Amino acid sequence: MAKIELAKIEPISKDPKGAAPSQPSAAQDVDDSSPQRVVNAVISGIQKGRFVPGQRLIEVDLTRELKISRGPVREAFKRLAGEGVLVLNRHRGAYIRAQTREEVDDTLCVMEVLGGLAARLAAQSVHKGNNRQRLKETYERMMSQGKQGETFAFLGERRRFYDMLYDIGGNQELQRMIPRMQISLLRLQFQAYVTPEHHESQLKEVKAIAEAVLSGDETRAERACREHLQHRRLTMTSFPEEAYAAAQR
Repeated sequence: MAKIELAKIEPISKDPKGAAPSQPSAAQDVDDSSPQRVVNAVISGIQKGRFVPGQRLIEVDLTRELKISRGPVREAFKRLAGEGVLVLNRHRGAYIRAQTREEVDDTLCVMEVLGGLAARLAAQSVHKGNNRQRLKETYERMMSQGKQGETFAFLGERRRFYDMLYDIGGNQELQRMIPRMQISLLRLQFQAYVTPEHHESQLKEVKAIAEAVLSGDETRAERACREHLQHRRLTMTSFPEEAYAAAQR
C-alpha cells in the first residue's frame, strides 16, 4: 500500500463530500509531547474520513506533522491498538483496523442489545430538564444532513444523535461498554457500499427511534432501535467480499 501523508489536524471547512467539520472527540488540554495528542489526531482523522480502515499510518509522517519524537507516537499506537482502533504488525507497521464479516456480525449483535437498552433508558429520562429539546435538535440536524446522502457530515451527526441517547439515558457503564470507535470504523469501511435505498431505509428507522424516545415510549424505543441495528447487521454482512478486503491484508 502506498505511503500516506498525514492530513493537517486543524479544523477544515468541508470534506470531499461537503461535510461540516466535526468536533474533537478527546480532551485538547494535553502536553504537546504527550501520546494523547497523537491519539487525538488519529481519532479526529478517522472521524473526518482522513484515515480509513486498512490504511497504513507512517510514524515519520506523524512525527513531522505533529513535531514530536517517535516515542509518543509509538505509545499512542499501542493505546489505539488496545482500544481496537489500530492493528500493529511487527513487519508491516500500524494500520487502521478493518473488520472481517464475522467481526461485523459479532459487533452488531452486541450493539443490538446495548443500543436497544440505550434507547429504552433515554425514553425513560427524556422528560427531565431540557432532554427532549436537546434530542429533538440533534435529530433534526442529523435528518437535515441525511438529505445529502451518506456524507461524512451525516455520519458525524448520526454519531452525535446516538451519543445524545447515551447521555440522556445517564448510564455511565453502558456508555463505557458501547464500542463507539469500532462502530465509526464500520461506517467508514462500508460507506461506499451503502446504496440510496439503504440510506433511505436507515433514515426511516432512525426516525422511528427518535419518535419513540421523544414520546417516552420505552418499549417502542427499544424495539425500534434493536430492529434498526438488526437490519444494519444483515445489510453489512451481505456486502460483497471486496468490502472486507482490507481486513485480509
